[in-house]
Amino acid sequence: MEPGHARPRPRGALVGAALLALAGVAAAGCGDDDDNGGETTAGADAAAADAVCTLLRGWNDDYGEVLNATSQTITDEDDPATATDVLVGGFDELIAIGEDHVTEVDELDLPAIAERDALLDELRAGAERSIAVLREEREEAAALGPIEVADQRGALGGAFTGVERATSVFEPRIAAYGDDLQRAFAADPGCAHVVQPTGD
Repeated sequence: MEPGHARPRPRGALVGAALLALAGVAAAGCGDDDDNGGETTAGADAAAADAVCTLLRGWNDDYGEVLNATSQTITDEDDPATATDVLVGGFDELIAIGEDHVTEVDELDLPAIAERDALLDELRAGAERSIAVLREEREEAAALGPIEVADQRGALGGAFTGVERATSVFEPRIAAYGDDLQRAFAADPGCAHVVQPTGD
């Protein structure tokens, strides 16, 4: 062979090298991507879990703020003649907030994960169940009659229990979803108290 000339490779070797190069490009292009703008499936699941749990933490905060303000008003005024109306008014406000939560589900921007529609359906159904619970609690509050100062603790305790029930029914049952999405929820510390990981 003359100096400065490379040994020609057999045709089969050239074809094999080209196929390997194409395979590498295909692997790099496909990877773990879905219809999420190049985001990996794991990344999309994590983003979905974060969005859902951020939403649910906000719902818990919304209910807590109204109930705390209602309780504070009743104990500050110590007026049996107005306490029941204040409590019923608090539930009216909670119901209105619950209706806003249904709208928030419709506006929630979730990544295009496989379970997206099922997750949104469960969130919407949970928000509607929460409203139903709050309406039941409102009826019970309205039937209390005047709340004497000595009875405030019991009446407000019942209201807090009712609101806890209203929050528990909007927690999605994560065990119903795929393993990857379950892992994403389990790995997000912000989801610890706003979802039902076991599905129980």
